[in-house]
Amino acid sequence: MDERTAIVRAHRAFTLIELLVVIAIIALLISIMLPGLGAARETARQTKCASNLRQFATFSLTYSNDNRTYYCSGPFDNRARSSYGPIDEAGWIADMIKANAGKPGDMLCPSAVGRANQNLSYTRVNDSTAFKKFSQSDLDELFKRGFNSNYTQSWYMAYTEMKNNRNTDLDPKRVSGVIGPLSDKYLSMVAPSRVPFFADSRSDAADTVNVSGQNNIRAVKSVTDGPVLLGTIFGRQDYADFGPSHGKSSLISFGDKGHDKIHGNFVFADAHVGVMSDTNRDGEFGWGESDTQAGQAPYPDIEGKVFGGHLSSGAFWTQTKE
Repeated sequence: MDERTAIVRAHRAFTLIELLVVIAIIALLISIMLPGLGAARETARQTKCASNLRQFATFSLTYSNDNRTYYCSGPFDNRARSSYGPIDEAGWIADMIKANAGKPGDMLCPSAVGRANQNLSYTRVNDSTAFKKFSQSDLDELFKRGFNSNYTQSWYMAYTEMKNNRNTDLDPKRVSGVIGPLSDKYLSMVAPSRVPFFADSRSDAADTVNVSGQNNIRAVKSVTDGPVLLGTIFGRQDYADFGPSHGKSSLISFGDKGHDKIHGNFVFADAHVGVMSDTNRDGEFGWGESDTQAGQAPYPDIEGKVFGGHLSSGAFWTQTKE
């Protein structure tokens, strides 16, 4: 190799400083691109979640055409005190699976922290009022067949309203005190576009179930709690079991929720999906007020977007009206 060739090769080589500069530029570009890629991925997940909810609501509308305008046969619950049949025979999940319209267990919200319905808990399934008993292997098999969801059903869809809005002895989560599954005639006084069917679920870190060989799966709430008692009358809906499953906020209080999600999808009785924001960062779409004001104070996150009153009359209780 002559002297000229050696000089040319020396000039073509990178110096250490040049190499460090290139690495720094690449690292900077990656740091710029990653948030955008993460945001795009989360947008795709939220879109998938909205699609799932829309399919649930569309099936409910189809179901009503064949079942005297009832939108489902009740909640996903094996307890006779709270539902209308065994979980493998009655309830919105069984409705879909029996109709071959889809498997809710295969249609989970992809970004929700909760992955299983709380009513798959062995102790809840085999409660003293259970329609029938299920062994753990029975539950595992149901789980594999799609009897699961990480979305929460609204109390309206499961129970409609109280049999007597002024009977304070009634319980909103007992079938003895409610009308039953929602039907068309109870949507005549309220715009269907404001009555929720399902939504992303609140999930507390302490709530877990063991199913299909998986231990301590984060569980979600099955049905919202219904109207809150205000003295001598049942007032507004308690939506605290709906919660955010999308986005990210560093401002949220982790607390007993254990996540930093900020947005939640709701699907309504007209099958449209709306996105709600957890504006007070408490990990749920509840009251944001003290217990003494619950059922009377405005919703901090969803006021004016979601109906919470009495379906038959269209009354919507506020701070100044009972």
